[in-house]
Amino acid sequence: MQYYSQQRLPTHVYTQPETYGLSRLPVDQASTLIPDAYTAADFFALEQEKIFATAWVAVGCLQQVQNPGDILVTEVAGRSILVMRDKTGKLGAFYNVCRHRGSKLLEKSCNIKSLHCPYHAWVYGLDGQCLGTSMFRNEKIVDTVPSNGGETDLSDTALFDKKNYGLLPLSVQTWGFLVFVNLSAQTTPLEEWLGDIPQKFQSHVLENWEIFGEKNYDVASNYKLIEENFMEYYHLPFVHPELTNVSRMEDHHRSQGAGMYTGMLTTPVSRDVDSVWLNLPAVQGLNKEHLEAAYHICIFPNVTITILPNHAFCMITDPIRVNQTRERTFLLSPPGTLDNESHTSMFLELVKFWDMVNTQDLGIVERVQLGLSNTAFTGGRMCPKFEEPLHRYQNWVADRMCGIHRVPSGDNDARV
Repeated sequence: MQYYSQQRLPTHVYTQPETYGLSRLPVDQASTLIPDAYTAADFFALEQEKIFATAWVAVGCLQQVQNPGDILVTEVAGRSILVMRDKTGKLGAFYNVCRHRGSKLLEKSCNIKSLHCPYHAWVYGLDGQCLGTSMFRNEKIVDTVPSNGGETDLSDTALFDKKNYGLLPLSVQTWGFLVFVNLSAQTTPLEEWLGDIPQKFQSHVLENWEIFGEKNYDVASNYKLIEENFMEYYHLPFVHPELTNVSRMEDHHRSQGAGMYTGMLTTPVSRDVDSVWLNLPAVQGLNKEHLEAAYHICIFPNVTITILPNHAFCMITDPIRVNQTRERTFLLSPPGTLDNESHTSMFLELVKFWDMVNTQDLGIVERVQLGLSNTAFTGGRMCPKFEEPLHRYQNWVADRMCGIHRVPSGDNDARV
């Protein structure tokens, strides 16, 4: 098996298993995904349907839809989505489209009592039910050519029932501080998708953690490059010298169970005794093995989280185009931490630190995007010591593009 060189592959090749033959080899022999996976618009369009329209996709944090009336407006696989908390406290997800003529209902996230279509004022409840149709029911329809030969007056109540025209729903579930949606009619259970992650982090009680800060970044790269950069620490001394002062290369280890994710940990969390990473209090009730470990998790296809004993950094990547990604980041704290003024000051330091690290990463992945667009490059080799998680992720992408459902297994030597 050899890669095609110098030219884009024909679109049908992207769904054929033999296209990924070199990526399927063991990591010490494998080559990276075909460059088209990062640079070809046709590949991007296809993976929106093959990956994002069939996967559990992270769309936001639980606190964004915490209160009745909260609505998160987002997009998955080119479809605008509403995630809403109704007045009973139930969370639902719906397509952001009016059932009358297809108008987009909302442009941005908000807190409201009901949804009003801007086109013809149809009204929907926070549970997705159609509540009103604005003059629609008052009209009469005359059938001038009835089947019985006479003239028949048909009221709309005989032809139309608003109960049948609620918003179109989709699956929504939560784990920890994350909200996931799935567009597929045949959804994989979220429990299968996450594997051992919920059990591993049970004592963190992540669903109660609070958003301290948010920041969005527009990145001139394919979303997969951002995910892959997060998964390996090979680049740390060259791109993040400040980070290696906090967390050493030799303190990173694999931490991988079965599931649609990659994982590693850093232990100890830091060797810098003056670091806020150590001086902020850990969440109460945390299991002993987590007190000195920071976990770095990438849940396929688009969310990465770093979970420490005392804070978390979350990054959701929204693909916009093949070479453009909107990255949404969240800094989260355990409940009660910010009641202390000195802790708030430490979190302000963390905001600056994570922004610096993230900005460094984005600069380098944009350079990779430019390099992959050079037709001279047809694929590269992976470093087995540092890049096995990339091998796992890229093989998962190949699976989904070929219509293969497979939950990657855990590592025998994983630290848990």
